[in-house]
Amino acid sequence: MNKFFLLLPFFVFFSTNGQYNELLKTKDSTVSAPKTLSLGIDNLSFIKDNEYFNLMADGYTLLGHQAEVSLGYQAYQNYNFTAGLYALKYFGATGFEPLVPYVGLEIKKGNNRFYFGKLYTDDFHQLPDEIYAFERILDRRRIEHGLQHRFKNAHWQTDTWLEWEHFIYKGDNRRERLNFGQTTIFKQNFDRLQLRIPLQIYLQHRGGQINVRTNPANVNNAVVIANTSIGLSLEKKLNYLTSAGVKYQYFRHDINTDNAEELLFKSGYAHKFQVFFKYRHWQTYIFYWQANRFVAPKGDDMYQTVSRRVEKYTDNQNQPVIIFKYHTEPNRRLSGFTTTYRKEIFKNLDLAFVLDAYYQLNRSVVQSAYYTSEVYHHLDYALGLYLRYRFDFRIMKLSSQKIVK
Repeated sequence: MNKFFLLLPFFVFFSTNGQYNELLKTKDSTVSAPKTLSLGIDNLSFIKDNEYFNLMADGYTLLGHQAEVSLGYQAYQNYNFTAGLYALKYFGATGFEPLVPYVGLEIKKGNNRFYFGKLYTDDFHQLPDEIYAFERILDRRRIEHGLQHRFKNAHWQTDTWLEWEHFIYKGDNRRERLNFGQTTIFKQNFDRLQLRIPLQIYLQHRGGQINVRTNPANVNNAVVIANTSIGLSLEKKLNYLTSAGVKYQYFRHDINTDNAEELLFKSGYAHKFQVFFKYRHWQTYIFYWQANRFVAPKGDDMYQTVSRRVEKYTDNQNQPVIIFKYHTEPNRRLSGFTTTYRKEIFKNLDLAFVLDAYYQLNRSVVQSAYYTSEVYHHLDYALGLYLRYRFDFRIMKLSSQKIVK
């Protein structure tokens, strides 16, 4: 901890960016010539160390390697068909995580891109970390399936998608899960000043007509959870290499039923105020977060008002003791900063570093016969190091000429 405080002034002065959307982003795949068969390799090595000792989020370390191998066929200039396999290995684990096969069709027309099957997720759909956690890229959640449309021009950028997360068969004990999202970003430049207005909507549907109702008296079969966000940012270009700005975001969640299930709160909201500074490969965002009963099922644990810590204590009969399941911090307040560094160190090889610091301002207490803790004016931090290599290799060009016998 002492070493962290020694390095803190360095990172605050030289770094920037609490936004991860561009951190590990790669180019779109529709770049080959028509009638081309290509091999794609996407490799990510990572270390993510969460040094958390609060009552809302667990501390743990992820150290591993993931690889994605795909074959792509570009029949014509405007569309590309891909089939691939995703593999994940955590160092220290006995084997690989379950492999994830996928197929996808990408169509490009003007400023529009359409995806069927595998979705484009490298930019996290331009959703903020509070709604859509960056850590998703480090496991199988990185691969999403469904339908998607993306659009981008000089002033507008949109991403609309439908992800089928859980498919069910007749008589299944679990519910289907569908996720719908819409991101719209308006951008306007005024000389050296850039204005950005983002609007994000993320809906999660839990339900189904053919699944088994295990406890119809207490559990909703159909639930819709809506997370929304709207913001405003101003960025001033100071010189060729440097810029600075301010940003504000308003967040909200609403559930369509009185039974909020594990989320506990039917509705809530939050505010995030940020100032940021960018210099070459560095970005730093200094923020203040104030939440009132806000929850987001797919958001980062640190921003929630309902605890996500695992129950790891047992009683004298070796039965689990419920401590964190119903622990809440209805008025959670944090200040801190996020620093990122990204650079292409060799062709197609990107290095990225992330430092997150969270200083908890609200008081939080848990008291039980098995565990007692109080958190107030407390510092947590996380470190991440990522090395990503991606390339598309042209295997052959298939001729369209007819075969003459």
